[in-house]
Amino acid sequence: MPLARVVTSALLVFAGVLVVPLLALATYNHPSPTDDYCFANTAMQYGFWEAQQLYYDGWTGRFFHNFIVHTNPLVIGWYGGYKVYPFIFLAILMGSFYALSSQWIYRAFGIGPKAALAAGLFIGFMATLASIPEYLYWYTGLASYGLSSALFLLLLATLLAHQRKGFGLQPSYLLIESVLVAAIIGSSEMTMVLMLSVLGLISFVDLLQRRRLSLPILILWVVAGVSCYFLMKAPGNAIRLGGNPNSSNIPLTLISSLRYAGPYVIQQIVRTPWLPLSLLYLPIAWKLSERVDLDASGRPMDLPPYLRVHPVLGMLHGSATILALISLHFYGVGIAPIPRLINVVNLTFWLSWIYNLTLWVAFLRPRLNPDRWQVNTRMLTYVLLVWAIASAAVGPVIPVVYGDWLSGRAAQYDHEMEQRYAQLAKPGSQVSLIAPLSNYPVSLFLEDIHADPKYLWNRCWADYYHKKTILLAEKPNQSAP
Repeated sequence: MPLARVVTSALLVFAGVLVVPLLALATYNHPSPTDDYCFANTAMQYGFWEAQQLYYDGWTGRFFHNFIVHTNPLVIGWYGGYKVYPFIFLAILMGSFYALSSQWIYRAFGIGPKAALAAGLFIGFMATLASIPEYLYWYTGLASYGLSSALFLLLLATLLAHQRKGFGLQPSYLLIESVLVAAIIGSSEMTMVLMLSVLGLISFVDLLQRRRLSLPILILWVVAGVSCYFLMKAPGNAIRLGGNPNSSNIPLTLISSLRYAGPYVIQQIVRTPWLPLSLLYLPIAWKLSERVDLDASGRPMDLPPYLRVHPVLGMLHGSATILALISLHFYGVGIAPIPRLINVVNLTFWLSWIYNLTLWVAFLRPRLNPDRWQVNTRMLTYVLLVWAIASAAVGPVIPVVYGDWLSGRAAQYDHEMEQRYAQLAKPGSQVSLIAPLSNYPVSLFLEDIHADPKYLWNRCWADYYHKKTILLAEKPNQSAP
């Protein structure tokens, strides 16, 4: 127990080290010219509900995403909202990780190990983000991929809690699960595939173990089917995908996805803190695989259904899901997944890795006798803990967010954006020439307007400020101060 408290304290402290700069950077955040102003203009010009219909018919069937983005703070001119919503989202995300961890080890551990598991999952995911602004600070991206990933964690936690109640027709659980399923599917095609993958595994295991599907699963399949129909049958999808000549190329998709998947998996194992964190998780997996719970008659109960899955099946399911998520962008536009999509792939890989590790421990437990192993547990734990923290500390997130914060780049970006707003708010001139940013924080900044006044981001900015034209001035020479 003292060693467990050391691990818990270290992981919680490091989670705080990771969260502090993310919150600090949020105080310098601003709406992005990429989509944020366009969605706000549509909602302000046509109204909230009609704006969603316009996007559904003309661009995308992501009905839940459309619902969220048309409520962005620009609609009411609240720039401060872009500094507030990262705080709210981080609280939701951390709460979702804790909810999943709490339900996963509900009976085997107390609050401390639950917090440690949640912190480890949070660190493993957030310290390896492929794109920080697209997940946390860009409102349009957060509404599609960030929020849906947090809802996915909450759904898993709800399903686990429902499973402990017998997975019967409890209306409260089914209502929450149905809403979450619809929201996750309505966020993007990628989260749709992820949701269908989870329901498919639950259904297959139910058929294997009970030779029938329970009514709650059938209800969730109906909800998922209706949600998929509204997502995929949107008229806007054909318009969006029809403009790309490389979409729907199945041979290209299969070959490119397989070529991409191999190096991706190796990189996640070698260059992230996932391996040491998962080794630290092994004692939890060992405890979960114990058959110590008693039923009403006082007899030992078997493992829950989701831990009675053969690990080969679990690995096949996880591998197929990861490959399917990777292939979506190859199928849609013919190129590798972009960073905001990789964020979702990373989360799926991380959760599948932990689940499959638990399955292997449960499968091998009768064949193992750890009491015979001569291992210095304390020393091994410290080595793994240092390895995990060091790997996370030098990863793609922490050096960037601390650099942007402590160097003053974020503060300078905030100052220059405020100057831009003051310039655009001046009445009279219908043409605004915006000076380029002298520097920008890559953890916050996604994309600027262009020199071409006809570019979409320029036109959306101009419409929002009631200008005829907004364009970006030429950048100063590299030698200029």
